Amino acid sequence: MITKFKYNIVLIILAVIATGLWSCSSEDQKANQATGNTQELPDQESWNATVLITRNGKTVGVLKAGHVQKFSKKNLTLMDDSIKVDFYDEQGHHKSVLTALGGKVNDINQNMEAYGHVVVVSDSGLTLHTDTLKWDNRTQKIYSDIPIMLTTDQGDTLYGDRFKSSPDLMNYEIENPHGKSSKKINIE
Repeated sequence: MITKFKYNIVLIILAVIATGLWSCSSEDQKANQATGNTQELPDQESWNATVLITRNGKTVGVLKAGHVQKFSKKNLTLMDDSIKVDFYDEQGHHKSVLTALGGKVNDINQNMEAYGHVVVVSDSGLTLHTDTLKWDNRTQKIYSDIPIMLTTDQGDTLYGDRFKSSPDLMNYEIENPHGKSSKKINIE
């Protein structure tokens, strides 16, 4: 009789715990739905992914990311676990490489944003540092609306509040430029 009694108590305790867990889960779901805080899962997900970026059938970039998530309803692709993009010209010559902690792509217009310790190293010797850098697919330009630092392989450093350039850093515009240079300038 004592064994049957213990068995019934264990069943009652398990039933109470299960009801409590189900109730909490149900309440959490209702709260998330009410606040719009539901966590959407990606439609596609991949690790150690490589994506070719093309224009008119020619490769203009090769993107590598540790983790990629595609959200079709939002027309958004998120990349994290470090990203690297190699940029090429129309003839297929390597021009520069971008590295960052993460990024996102608008799947409709193919504009991209890289964020977190963004560095672009051009084959010409210029290096760009910023925390957020955007790619405008229509104009084929990179730009930053936040402060940047541009360095040369000769040790010159240029700072600015905003930046716009071709991906190879050859034709750039800097708002409020200031910095230091080891080059001598004849003022006469």
